Amino acid sequence: MKALVIGCGRFGVQVSEYLAWKNHDVVVVDSDSESFHALSKEFTGRALCGIGYDKDILEQAGISTIDVVIGCTSSDSLNAVVANIAKNVYHVPIVIARMYDPIRARMFEAMGIYTVSITRLGLDNVVEYLEGIKSWRVVRKFGNDVQLVRARIPASLEGKPFSELDVDGKIKLIAVERQGYSFVPKQYDFCEYSDIVHLSVSMDYLEQARDLLQL
Repeated sequence: MKALVIGCGRFGVQVSEYLAWKNHDVVVVDSDSESFHALSKEFTGRALCGIGYDKDILEQAGISTIDVVIGCTSSDSLNAVVANIAKNVYHVPIVIARMYDPIRARMFEAMGIYTVSITRLGLDNVVEYLEGIKSWRVVRKFGNDVQLVRARIPASLEGKPFSELDVDGKIKLIAVERQGYSFVPKQYDFCEYSDIVHLSVSMDYLEQARDLLQL
């Protein structure tokens, strides 16, 4: 996975070093070159000095091939700008923004941008999200009967009709995210590798649902 981290403060350092340690290709950007001294000698990623929303800096970071952008600065406004550009201009598949303002955080999550706030566990929450979004993540539970699930379509299901993901009374496909936009699939729409699907799944059918998605 190729990751772009904006902000090399304490949180940005934690995220960058963890992702590099997991053998991901990491670029960290900060406007203060001195901040890179906080990175350990073992950090295998690339440090780039500049403004996180600057077009030239983003292109130097390889934004067109980036899989995940994480806004880690201490500024909600800067993280918001970075997240918007990554999501809506470059259509980065996964966008995460650190947010101190809970109202703004809820607004961004409604737009499909995952947020990490001071009330969450920081790095642990980012790690959990990135690990989960690779395949399967329970987003919400409705009582003891139904779960809302977010899953990534594997390569093995490329070309399969979305209708095959519906199981009467057990699984209902709600929406699909693809390259920065969302849609409700029609009867003859087909899966593409790395599509994100949102499903409602009966609690007694979770294992079968994962088998159906080949996860």
